[in-house]
Amino acid sequence: MKGKLTHMKNLILLVVAVAVLLFTFGAPTSCATGISLNVSIDTSGLSTSPGSEIFFIFTDGSGTGDANNTATLTTFALGGGSVGAVDIANTFGGASGDMSSTVFLTDSSFTSVLAETFSAGASLSFLLNLTTNVDAGGTPDQFSIAIADPSGTLISTSDPTGFDNLFVINLDSASPSPSTYSSSVTLSSPGPVTTPEPGTIFLLTVGLAAIALYSKRLTTLS
Repeated sequence: MKGKLTHMKNLILLVVAVAVLLFTFGAPTSCATGISLNVSIDTSGLSTSPGSEIFFIFTDGSGTGDANNTATLTTFALGGGSVGAVDIANTFGGASGDMSSTVFLTDSSFTSVLAETFSAGASLSFLLNLTTNVDAGGTPDQFSIAIADPSGTLISTSDPTGFDNLFVINLDSASPSPSTYSSSVTLSSPGPVTTPEPGTIFLLTVGLAAIALYSKRLTTLS
């Protein structure tokens, strides 16, 4: 009985030790902060014929392709329209996927673009998840979107750069504010996104494994 109580005491001490370890070493890097946005673009003004094209653009502020941020786009809905094909000629860098499932971009190149054709319906909507790690040096990573009509002409916007982006997000803080340049764009936020970092996952796994082994030993002794 005394031995069982001793092992129980050691198990409790181990749980406390794991908790302290996670707090001390895991807390500062436990989450990669990000933002999540519901994006809806009014495409009712576009021709319903095939050939409209959307450009998802991710620019690396460091200029080194450090791949420290990602953009993941899911839950696409075209409001009665339909998805076309990925435009291979205009897709490059750290871009993959398509609107039939998931679009993924990372800033592993100075500029990464995924371009895809579609037949316009009343709207084009999706869920955007962005990590928001801030680049050193003062020039932030940037996510933006532009759309061209079936003739290849970009939808005109008030984008001051002249690139006719519908909206732009400069990743200059943990919670950056989007800049919209067209009344056709509606953005709403479901809330912040936190993603466990590998270091914390490793610590947690080691801690849980140690507790499991100790529990098994206690059961055997009992």
